[in-house]
Amino acid sequence: MTTDKTWFDDKLKSNLFLDIGFRTAVWLSIAFLTIEHASRQAGFSPITVLDSSFKGLMPVVTDVVRVCLVLCFLALILKDLEHVAPEYWAQGTLIGKVGGVVRRLAGDLSLWVVGALITLLASLSVFVVFLHKSNGWSDGARDFTVVVALMLLVSIAIFSTVSVWVRRDISLVSSHARFLEIFNSAWKVVGFYVTLILVTWLAD
Repeated sequence: MTTDKTWFDDKLKSNLFLDIGFRTAVWLSIAFLTIEHASRQAGFSPITVLDSSFKGLMPVVTDVVRVCLVLCFLALILKDLEHVAPEYWAQGTLIGKVGGVVRRLAGDLSLWVVGALITLLASLSVFVVFLHKSNGWSDGARDFTVVVALMLLVSIAIFSTVSVWVRRDISLVSSHARFLEIFNSAWKVVGFYVTLILVTWLAD
């Protein structure tokens, strides 16, 4: 059994950033529709919506992000190893098949993280509109919303980019001829990613 195939699917698959944009529009529509229905209830408060959204989602997002980052790292490195040493790492091999599962999990989890972060951003947007209409802005509220909004936007951009690289048909190394020329063996690919992790860790 296969899924339906349309020109629109092909268009989205040809540019995964466009695919992320389409999914974002759908997720935002659902989030705002949910909030709109909630607003019809007596005693509705955007502050309560924001508080419940962050308290309900953030612990789950934090746990999923940890697993997602590890899987995304493994997915990227396995994809590069498949390109530079297909005799050992291709999809036909046992480790290649395991890598296929890892790549699918990493892609799905990264998309879920993006969707969850967008839901939080939608809740924050409703909170901002409420404060603006009620003239309830204070320096503390403004600083809070700016900081949280920036954190969410940066996180969405990072996980969207990671998701695209995990799901696209080329790997990071094979995306540029010069990279492929330099990192032309499995050991060099592993060394590249280990160095990347160390640099990121030291930067923090």
